[in-house]
Amino acid sequence: MSNKHSNLLVFVFLMTSIASCQNNPEAIDYGYDDCAHCRMVISDQKFGAELITQKGKIYKFDSIECMAFYYRHSEFADVQSLWTIDFSNPGMWVKADGAYYLQSKNLPSPMGMFLSSFANREAAEAMRSQMEGNLLNWQEVMSLVVKK
Repeated sequence: MSNKHSNLLVFVFLMTSIASCQNNPEAIDYGYDDCAHCRMVISDQKFGAELITQKGKIYKFDSIECMAFYYRHSEFADVQSLWTIDFSNPGMWVKADGAYYLQSKNLPSPMGMFLSSFANREAAEAMRSQMEGNLLNWQEVMSLVVKK
């Protein structure tokens, strides 16, 4: 094999390896994908979350609380990122530690902790003015899960 072909094969292998290491969340296939924690079918497009490992493995969840519980109680040494669906914009991902969370008894979530995620404080405040409840950050969400 010529040196050119050998270099091309190495290049293709490297590009394939890099592409397989997922850095961003992928779309949830609502009605088909299962939650990695509770195993329920993920069905509500205003909810959902994903944990991505350093190697690009994606774990999908039907709710914020499922991901938080799974992350809190699993032995993950290689988490690259955590993501949640923006309640106001289904299909839009927000990094979990940068999102604003509303816990409102008037806004049920799939697993019953009444948590919704928002990309910005204004959207979270607007929903809170309609539905009442408490605004939380990611650390406060994780604390709730510990109490559960």
